[in-house]
Amino acid sequence: MPTARNRKNLNPKLDFIAVMLFSVLVLFGFLNIYSASSGTQPVFQLSMKQVYTKQLIWMAGAFLLIVLVAFSNPNFFEFTGYIFYGITVVLCLAVLFVGRKVSGAQSWFGFGGIGIQPSEFAKFGTALALAKFLGTYGVRFKGWKNIGISLAIFLIPMAIVLKQNDTGSALVFLSFFLVLYREGLPGYFLLGAVWLGILAVLTIVLLAYKLSLITWIVIPLTGIALLLLYLFRKSRFWMGIIVGFVLFSWVFTRLVSFTYKTVLYDYQRDRIEIILGLKKDDKGVGFNLIQSKIAIGAGRWTGRGFLEGTQTKMGFVPEQHTDFIFCTIGEEWGFAGVLLFLAVYLGLLFRLVMLAERQTTNFGRVLGYSVTSILFFHLCINIGMTIGLVPIIGIPLPFVSFGGSSLWAFTLLLFTFLKVDERRLSYA
Repeated sequence: MPTARNRKNLNPKLDFIAVMLFSVLVLFGFLNIYSASSGTQPVFQLSMKQVYTKQLIWMAGAFLLIVLVAFSNPNFFEFTGYIFYGITVVLCLAVLFVGRKVSGAQSWFGFGGIGIQPSEFAKFGTALALAKFLGTYGVRFKGWKNIGISLAIFLIPMAIVLKQNDTGSALVFLSFFLVLYREGLPGYFLLGAVWLGILAVLTIVLLAYKLSLITWIVIPLTGIALLLLYLFRKSRFWMGIIVGFVLFSWVFTRLVSFTYKTVLYDYQRDRIEIILGLKKDDKGVGFNLIQSKIAIGAGRWTGRGFLEGTQTKMGFVPEQHTDFIFCTIGEEWGFAGVLLFLAVYLGLLFRLVMLAERQTTNFGRVLGYSVTSILFFHLCINIGMTIGLVPIIGIPLPFVSFGGSSLWAFTLLLFTFLKVDERRLSYA
């Protein structure tokens, strides 16, 4: 006869609200993928030539993953966290040698007509590994050793994905900083990150206008540092901090300059300069952004209606069923539809935060915040790049954009946490 624990596995109790919100997003995503890919005369046909047919297959695969996770032991993911992490890191390394290039990034495995992107699953493996480490008995997020290990867990796969020339996927790993902040990362780390962001933008602007970095960055920083050194001349600690801050800022500026001039490709520099308003290119790199804004603006308050978007049906926005799927939502469902969509999405994120805070283990809490942070980062960046607030770096809108790798990886992330959440219910 099955034991009590086995009987619980046969009756999974995943959070109903989170599952329903997930289902709404996936179904809504399919409707928009169908609209964006079915042409001017939409006729529903189950053919592998149709993008929406492939999405149905990915959705069926996601359902199987949900079943596997739902009927598994919730302790399984904690025990195998490092194993999943190691496998995904190895796959990210392997794709550098045997992968294929898509849009300039060598980040895909090709199997016939099917592509798998291991960097998407690396987010899942990294979330498990970070939760496993911070959930280990006796480990506290204190001291340089534990902080350094925590940073290395997600910076290592991030560096590998950067090597694949997939900048968008690599930047997503920065979302784990939000997790560490929840676990006690000092606030000055975040302030430092904001400062580095400002410094990077300023450096790019100066380079674009061919202005001297020494005149506009080094000399002002040195002047401010001298003033602060005089004010804090009685404190060796603060004098050391000030000198270190200035030196680090200068080194970082030189690093940004070298990367911008030498490492980035021309099209990447063009995208950044267009977003910053330093260059206009209505027929080249900026075409996607212009058409994206037109499509979203055309929706006005209530939208043009399902399957009625002219920008969508005429294919003016490239890759609209993938990275630019939000354009279809804006054009066909309008401002009201966008608000409702965001309400559902933010409702899911808020629900995940609530569940994360209710966890009885560090592993569950860290995993919950990892899932939430990754989804939040994707949501903000994807929508931001379609309306011109951030550079076009090519990352999908979770559960909504077309793609098997992203849908499966995000589904694994979400339902693994919901399965781990069952342990909290069993202790209640």
